[in-house]
Amino acid sequence: MTPQDQDAGQLQEYLGEFYAGRMDRLAVRSVVMDVVLTRIGCQRVSMWKFEGDPGHLSLLCFAAKTAAGELDFSEKRLVQSEYRDYFNALIERGTYVASDALAAPALQPMRENYLVPHNVLSLLDAAFMLNGRAYGMVCCEETQTRRDWRVGDVSALRAIVTRLALIMSGAPDSVLWTTPSLPLQSIADRVPQARIEQRGAARKG
Repeated sequence: MTPQDQDAGQLQEYLGEFYAGRMDRLAVRSVVMDVVLTRIGCQRVSMWKFEGDPGHLSLLCFAAKTAAGELDFSEKRLVQSEYRDYFNALIERGTYVASDALAAPALQPMRENYLVPHNVLSLLDAAFMLNGRAYGMVCCEETQTRRDWRVGDVSALRAIVTRLALIMSGAPDSVLWTTPSLPLQSIADRVPQARIEQRGAARKG
């Protein structure tokens, strides 16, 4: 089994538990970030959601986890009008790679209000599409020493976000990526169990 297959299997298992109502949103977000932390071996992972219309987007961070297991569900927001070069590069390429985040030209506008306060030295981001538009992003950060990201790191993170998008596109809804300003309730409270069972039966057929 390849590392990508192993990651895909774990994500499928965790999100299956979530969409069946046996794991809540905070718990599944935590284990999804664990998959990324283990595969990439970085010091912090965060989950972000695109909001707004093309050209007027923002990125909202709604969950973060460190390699030491510290969780942070406080919101952080980046606005396209303030960080246009970064947004454009991320959306156009699907990834943003900065081994020296503090020196990267596109990241200079966020140096004082994000990079320095959070001690971000190296940055690896991978975005994904859902229903034809930019929807979410997973960010990997190094906070102790700078890191020269390898091609394998980038491809591994892209494989993970691609798998997440694939699973979410076939799910009853996409509340995994719902922001915490909405009620943090179980998927079982939003989607009747019968509906989940019917979808499962349809796939088997």
